[in-house]
Amino acid sequence: MAEKTALVESYLNCHVCAETFRDPVSLGCQHSFCSSCLKQFWEQTKTKNCPICKRKSSKDEPCENFILKELADSFAGRQKAASSETEKGEEEVVVVCREHEAERKWFCREDQRAVCAASELLQHHGHKVVPTEEAVSELKEQLNSDLKSLQDKKKRYEDAEKTYKDVVQHSKNEHTVQIIMYILLWTCKKIFYLGGYILL
Repeated sequence: MAEKTALVESYLNCHVCAETFRDPVSLGCQHSFCSSCLKQFWEQTKTKNCPICKRKSSKDEPCENFILKELADSFAGRQKAASSETEKGEEEVVVVCREHEAERKWFCREDQRAVCAASELLQHHGHKVVPTEEAVSELKEQLNSDLKSLQDKKKRYEDAEKTYKDVVQHSKNEHTVQIIMYILLWTCKKIFYLGGYILL
């Protein structure tokens, strides 16, 4: 555990200010710095080179490193409280990583589980990881799609059941009509026969 913590903390220091990252950004060379530190460094040197490898940045505005930000925030004690009041007054449940005591804000698609930023960096490196909100949204869409499919199947079943009952009822009615017609025909023949006999 101590080794893992030391390894994580070694990734959390900005090479310009030597302090824990604040709003970290990453350059094309994959080196990361505090946003304000990099901006100040560029202003002082009047170049847009990486402070470590000296490569020229291909972008005027470096990309914010969200994973590194979450990791730095959790270790610096700036992580928000484990639960907070929502607008409805209900408690918002926050799932916290037992190993790193940080909120699980990321979802690993390969392992199909929510992970914190530290776990993502150490145990899920190279995996396809997305924010939990995105994973939840996709899951809701999938569930809604599955629900609609089930509702469609249920409607088709109900329609088929109704058609079957209608056919059965129609068959019963038709059978009843056939019996009545047979009785009428038999009665007519009987009357005709008796009538003919009487006439004779």
